[in-house]
Amino acid sequence: METMMRKVEAAFHVSKPYLFLSLNQLCVAIFLVFLRSVVSSGANSFVLVVYGHLIAILVLSPLAFFLEKTKRPPITFKILSYAFLLGLLQVTLSQTLWTMSLQFVSSTYQSVALNLIPCITFVLALIFHQEKLMFWSMNGQAKIWGLGISLGGALALLLWKGPIVLISTSFDKTSDGVIGWTLIFVGLLANGFGNVLTKHVIKMYPAEISLTALLVIFGTFQATLISAFVVSSSSWKLHFSQASVLLTLLLGGIGVAGLSNYVTTWAIHTRGPVFAVSFSPLLVLFSFLLETFVFRASTHLGSILGALLVIVGLYLILWAKSNDIEKKEMTTNRDAMDVPLIQP
Repeated sequence: METMMRKVEAAFHVSKPYLFLSLNQLCVAIFLVFLRSVVSSGANSFVLVVYGHLIAILVLSPLAFFLEKTKRPPITFKILSYAFLLGLLQVTLSQTLWTMSLQFVSSTYQSVALNLIPCITFVLALIFHQEKLMFWSMNGQAKIWGLGISLGGALALLLWKGPIVLISTSFDKTSDGVIGWTLIFVGLLANGFGNVLTKHVIKMYPAEISLTALLVIFGTFQATLISAFVVSSSSWKLHFSQASVLLTLLLGGIGVAGLSNYVTTWAIHTRGPVFAVSFSPLLVLFSFLLETFVFRASTHLGSILGALLVIVGLYLILWAKSNDIEKKEMTTNRDAMDVPLIQP
């Protein structure tokens, strides 16, 4: 019995990053559906971001204080400066811009656009020497093909309904469509820089919950300060009697801004920035499932094939990353074995 429990614990330890990051994408997909509804009803984007992240602060601060009381390093001015910058990138820019974009594009289109996060993070990680790419190696080809197939599946979900019909209205050339996609793209760049910077900061401050709480605090402060100049006082009065508004704020504050940020930070610390964002194709898959089975949207061959491509591309990336980690561990163990027992 004890041996069985150890095997279960070992299996859970191995699968924990995959499970948590998958559930994270499901939570974000549900949140986007509700957020789109609330934004369409006239709620201000800055107000939603501020309220949601205030809830996240109430959740993360006690967790950081009690769970990381013994392992949390001293907070220095350098760490505070990095947390301020991460708050600017991950909250003030990316979250606010993505929320604003829902005034111009649907949540489905946004979930597809968010699949560019692995591509942007991978390129930025290469630039800042956090990721290595052996182009002609098997792992390198798997990463490239995985990203390409995932993006192709996301586009198939968006553009192709069936063997004949081709929908091109998603790439709307109107000014509203251009504004929406511009907001999303700038948010993607900010998020990519934030993911790469997190990998650097977490080495100096290995307390994921505390770092997440700090960046959320700074990001909320920045968003509140900007809102004081651009948001009217009447916009702060939300209709909390509506279940959708309250559920959106709770889900955004606790699930997305709070736990999602922590899961992402923890995954970047343990597996690297590219592995952490490689699960974003699941966001499109979950959005497709929600629309099909919850909102009774029609199902087409293009949607099914697109979802399958997203999954295939995702696992190509994960397979390549797993091989990288395994080779790195083997090299580390071999180097440790080469150290002489008696050193001069």
